[in-house]
Amino acid sequence: MTVNLKESIEQSPSLINRWLDFKVRIDTEVLLYVLMIFLAVVTRFYDLDTRVMSHDESLHTWFSWQLTQGRGYAHDPMMHGPLQFHLVSLSYFLFGDSDATSRIPAAIAGVLAVGMLFLFRRWLGRWGGLIATALMVISPYMLYYSRYVRNEALVVPQVLLMVYAVFRYFEDRRARWLYLLAASLSLHYATKETAFIYIAQLMLFLGGYLAWRLFNLNWKQTWHKVAFIIGFTSAALGTVIALFALFRERALAAGIAQATESAIVTFSPFVTLGLVLALAGISLIGFSMLLAFGSRLREDFPELDLLLIAGTMTLPQLAALPASLMGWNPMDYHDPVAHNRTLTVVFVLLAVSILIGLIWDWRRWLVAAGIFFGLYAVFYTTIFTNGEGMVSGLVGSLGYWLEQHGVERGSQPAYYYILVQIPIYEYLPAVGAVLAGIYGLIGSRRFHRKKVTLNSFPTIGFIAYWTLTSLAGYSFAGERMPWLTVHIILPMILLAGWAWGKLLESVNWRVLWTNQGWLITPLLILTLLGFISAIGTLIGPNSPLQSDGFDQLKALSNFITSLGVGIAASIALIKVGQGWSVNSFARLSAAVVFGSLTILTARTAYRAAYINYDQATEYLVYAHGAPGIKAVMEQVQDLSHRMADDLDIEVAFDDDVAWPLNWYLRHYSGQYFFGSNPTRTLLDYPIVIVGDDNWPKVEDLFSNRFYNFEYIRMWWPMTKYWNLNWERIRGALFSPDYLAALWDIWLDRDYTAYGELSGIDFSLENWQPSDRMRLYVRKDIAATVWDYGVSPVSLAGLDSVVDPYADGMVEIPAEFITGEEGSSPGQFAGPRGIAIAPDGTLYVADTMNHRIQHLSPDGEVLMTWGRYANLDQGGAPGGTFNEPWGIDVAPDGTVYVADTWNHRVQHFTADGEFLGMFGIYGHMSDPDNFWGPREVTIDDAGRVFVVDTGNKRIAIFDSGGHPIGMFGGSGWSLGQLDEPVGIAIGAEGHIYVADTWNQRIQVFEEVTEGNFQAILEWPIAGWFGQSTENKPYIEVSPSGEVCVTDPEGYRVLCFTPEGDFLFGWGDYGESEVKFNIPSGLSFDNEGRLWIVDSKNNRLIRFNPQFP
Repeated sequence: MTVNLKESIEQSPSLINRWLDFKVRIDTEVLLYVLMIFLAVVTRFYDLDTRVMSHDESLHTWFSWQLTQGRGYAHDPMMHGPLQFHLVSLSYFLFGDSDATSRIPAAIAGVLAVGMLFLFRRWLGRWGGLIATALMVISPYMLYYSRYVRNEALVVPQVLLMVYAVFRYFEDRRARWLYLLAASLSLHYATKETAFIYIAQLMLFLGGYLAWRLFNLNWKQTWHKVAFIIGFTSAALGTVIALFALFRERALAAGIAQATESAIVTFSPFVTLGLVLALAGISLIGFSMLLAFGSRLREDFPELDLLLIAGTMTLPQLAALPASLMGWNPMDYHDPVAHNRTLTVVFVLLAVSILIGLIWDWRRWLVAAGIFFGLYAVFYTTIFTNGEGMVSGLVGSLGYWLEQHGVERGSQPAYYYILVQIPIYEYLPAVGAVLAGIYGLIGSRRFHRKKVTLNSFPTIGFIAYWTLTSLAGYSFAGERMPWLTVHIILPMILLAGWAWGKLLESVNWRVLWTNQGWLITPLLILTLLGFISAIGTLIGPNSPLQSDGFDQLKALSNFITSLGVGIAASIALIKVGQGWSVNSFARLSAAVVFGSLTILTARTAYRAAYINYDQATEYLVYAHGAPGIKAVMEQVQDLSHRMADDLDIEVAFDDDVAWPLNWYLRHYSGQYFFGSNPTRTLLDYPIVIVGDDNWPKVEDLFSNRFYNFEYIRMWWPMTKYWNLNWERIRGALFSPDYLAALWDIWLDRDYTAYGELSGIDFSLENWQPSDRMRLYVRKDIAATVWDYGVSPVSLAGLDSVVDPYADGMVEIPAEFITGEEGSSPGQFAGPRGIAIAPDGTLYVADTMNHRIQHLSPDGEVLMTWGRYANLDQGGAPGGTFNEPWGIDVAPDGTVYVADTWNHRVQHFTADGEFLGMFGIYGHMSDPDNFWGPREVTIDDAGRVFVVDTGNKRIAIFDSGGHPIGMFGGSGWSLGQLDEPVGIAIGAEGHIYVADTWNQRIQVFEEVTEGNFQAILEWPIAGWFGQSTENKPYIEVSPSGEVCVTDPEGYRVLCFTPEGDFLFGWGDYGESEVKFNIPSGLSFDNEGRLWIVDSKNNRLIRFNPQFP
C-alpha cells in the first residue's frame, strides 16, 4: 500500500492548528478575569527595584548570581529547594542582574496564581471564582511575597496545580491528571519543604475520605469490614503515638542542647510501638480491602490512585526519618559510612515505592515517576553538575528541618497567625471563611442525607479542611514566621471566594434597580456608618461621657450628629425597603460589609507593598532590610565614581553586614570581607562598613582616622503582642485610649499614641528591635564626602590621625610556643593571666576551663587544679573557680588567684593546696567587697593588691586577706579609675595600673603606709572598645620598662617608666608573631616576656631587646 506522506500530513490536524482553532467565548466573566490578570501584572511588576534586599533575599540572589557566573550551585537545605535559584539565575541570564530582575520569577508566579483561579470557577461557582481571583489580586500577603525573593510565591501556583489535578481526576479519571499531580509535587519538593506538609494534608484527607466511603459501602462479608475498622484504628493510633513520641523526644533534645550545648538524641520505645501499630494497621487495611473489593479498587476508588501517586513519590524522601530512628545522623552524608547507611535506607524506600507502583499500574506509574524524578534530578543536581544534590535533596531536605524542630526561630506565640497576622492583613478572607463555616453548618444535614457516589469529591469540604489544618498546623509548628501566613491564606482565599460568591448570588440585585430600590444601598451604608461612628465616639478616648469643657461639647456634637444620621437613614431605609424581608436586608448588609472590607484590604495591600515596604512598622516582615542599606550603597557608589574607575574603590565589610552586602558589592572589584576579626589592614581602605556587633573592635583601630555615618541595617516589627493574657486583652478593650492607639496601628501603622501610652519611642530613627551599621570613610578622602554632611578638612592637618606607634612597630620572632585549644592538661580555653614563680615555672589562669595550670618553662604540665563552680548558684568551695582571670606568685612561692566571677581571691600553695580565700560580691562600701576582680599582684612585703575592676579601685590586703587600704575610685581625673584591669609593681614600689576606659596608664606612689597617690599618667592610643575582650594587662621588666597588651589592637606596646613609647609588635592572626586577643604577660628572670594569646589558646615567649 502506498501512502502519500504529504497528503497525510496536510490532512492530520497539527497541535498548532488545534490551538489556533481553539475557540474562546468572550463574555463579561472572561473580561473580568482578563482585567484581574492585567491588574496582577501591574501590581506584581510595578517598581520591583526600590525595596531593599532583606537578609534572606540576599542569600537567594547571591547564590543565584554565582550560578549565572558559572561558579555552580550546590543544594543547601538551609536555603530550601534549588528551583528558585535556577529561576532567578535564568532571570539574570535573560535580563541582567539587579534587584528588580531578582524578583521577576516571584512576580511571574504571582500572576500565574491569579490566572489559575480561572480554572477553579467550576467548583467555586461563577461569582466565587471571580471573588477568589479578586481576593488573590488584593491580598496583602500574596501581593507582598509575589514581589519578594522567597519560595512562597513559587509554591502558590504549584499547590494550585496539585489541587486542580486532584479535583479533575475525580471528575474523569484521566491519567493526565496523575501526571500533572506528579509534576506539581516534584516542583514543590524542588522549591520548599512545605511540600511535606501539603502532602500530609492531602493524603490525610484522601485517606479519611476513602475510609468514610468504605464505611458507608456494602461489604461482601462482615468480618472484612471488622478487619478494616481494626486496621484503621491501629494505623491511626500508631501514627499518633509515633509522632507524639518522636516530636516530644526531639523537643526535649533541643532543650537539652540549648542548656548544655550538646545533647544525644534518643528515641522512645513508644516511637517503635507506634510504627509497629501503624504498619500492622495499614497491612490489615490493605488485606481486608483486597478481599472485599478486589479489582474494584482500581476502578471505583480514584482517591486510592491519588494516594498511591503521592505516597510513592514522597516515600523515598522520608529516608531521614527511619535513619534517625536507627540512631544514625542522616545529615552526615559526607562521611562514607554514614553516607552508605543513609543511601541504604533511600534505596529500600525507593524499592518499596517501585514495587507498589508496578503492582498498582506499571504503565501509569512509570510515566508519573519519570516526570517526578526527572524534574527532581534536573534541579537538585543543578542540571547534572552536582551529583550529591540528589542525596542532599532526598535526605537533607527533611533531615535538616527535623534537626531544626524545637529551635522555634522567631519565638512567636501560638496565636501569632490568628490574633496578629490575619486580623491585621487578611481579615477579608478570614470573615469569608467564617461565613463558609456558617454555610457549612446550615448545609450539613443535607450533606449527611446525600447518598455516597463513587466519583464524587467534596471539593469545598476539602478546601475548608485545608484551611483549618493549615491554621492549626502552622500555629503549633515550631517555627512561626510571617511569610508562612501565605500557606494559611491560600486555601482561605478559595474558601472565602466560594462563601462570598454564594452570598452575593443570593442577593436579589434586580430589585435594587426597580422603583426606589437603588436608594437602599446608600441608605444602608449611611445607617451603618452613622451607628458605627456614634458607637466609636462613645467608646473613644474623647467620649462625651468622660471629656470636660470644649472637648466634651465637641464629642457630644459628633455623637449627636452620627446618631442622627444613623436614625434618619434607618427610617428612610425602612420606608424605601417596604416589602423587603429581614433576610434580604441581612444579605445586602453582608454585601456592603464585603465591599467595605475589600476597599480596606486593597488599601492595606497598597500601603504594605508600595508605601511601607522597607519599614518594620508592617508585621508581614521579619529581619527586614532597612533603607539605610541602599543609602550606604548610594554613597559607596558615588565615592567610587569620584575616586576610582567605575566600581573599583576598595571597600571592606564585616560579617554583620555581609547579608545583603555580599549581593550589593558583587560588582566591586576592591571588596574585602574581614568577618569578625578587624586588623590594621583596614586602615588601607577608604571605606569600611561595620555592623554594631563589631563596633567595639574597630573603635580602637579607627580612633579619629575615620568619619562615621550610622544607619539602621535591619529591623523587626515590634513585639508587644507577646505574652498576651486575658487581663491584658480586657484592659486594652475597655480602655478608650488603648483602643484608639491600637486602631491607629491597625489602620495606618501609626505607633505614636501607643508609644505615648507605653512610654516607648517608636519613631523610625529610634526603632527597636533593630541592628545598626556604620559607614566609615577615611578622613584623608574627606573632600569627596562633603555632600554627606562632613565639613571639609585640611589634608595638611591630618598628622594627628596617624597611628602614633606605627613607626615604632617591629617584628620580634617567637622563641617558644606552647598550648592549643582544649580541656586536657596543656590545652587552654580562653586563658588570661600568667605569673612566673621564682623557680622559673609558669602559672596560667586557664579561664574558660575554670582551672589553674602549672607548667615548666618548656611547656611540660606539672600540675592542674580547679573545676567550675558558680557561687551564685550554690556552693563554690575553695579550689573551684568561675572564670579565673588574674594570678600572681608571692615571694614565699604561694599563689594568689583572682576568681573573677565568684568575686573573690583564693590562696594556694605552690602545689595547688587550698590555703584560704577572701572577698565577697558587693560594691565599694567595704574593702573586701569585690565586683569582678580581674588581676592580683604581690609586692616584696607580701601585700596583695587586688584590681577590683567593677568597683573601679585597687584594694590592698595582707597575706592573710585582711584589708589594709584602697585607692582609686570612679572617674577620669588623675588618681581615679575607670575599668582598671592590669597592675604591676615597678622600681621603688611604684604601682602601674592599666586604666582601660580612661585609655591611660597611671603610676601610683605610696605616700604613707597603705596610702597611694597618683604621680604620673600617660595616654594609650588604643583600648577604645568596651567589650569583655578588651581587658589589657601590664608588666614591668627587670630593667624597668613597662609593657602592656592591646587586646583588640592585637599587639604589645612597651614604654619607658616615664611613658615614652619604645616599640611594639604584633597584628591579628595565628602565625608565630601574631595574636588574637593578647591578654596576660609576665617577664621571667632572664628578661624574656611570656604573653597569653587568649583566643589562639597558647602561650608565646619573646625576647624583646630594650635600648
